[in-house]
Amino acid sequence: MNIRKNAEVLFLAIAALGLVGSYATANDRPITIAASTVSTAPALDMASIQTVVVSAPRLTATL
Repeated sequence: MNIRKNAEVLFLAIAALGLVGSYATANDRPITIAASTVSTAPALDMASIQTVVVSAPRLTATL
């Protein structure tokens, strides 16, 4: 087998084996949601949105 000729196929096969091995040995991690009712996000009416206005003279092409 010519390794230079089949480098891409060899790389894809090794990557696929690595992904399968990683998936097979991964631990199960159940998703947990905190039961807290206190939100750390500000209320929508309390939020302020900053606006930036830029004004400049129009650039013209002078050749």
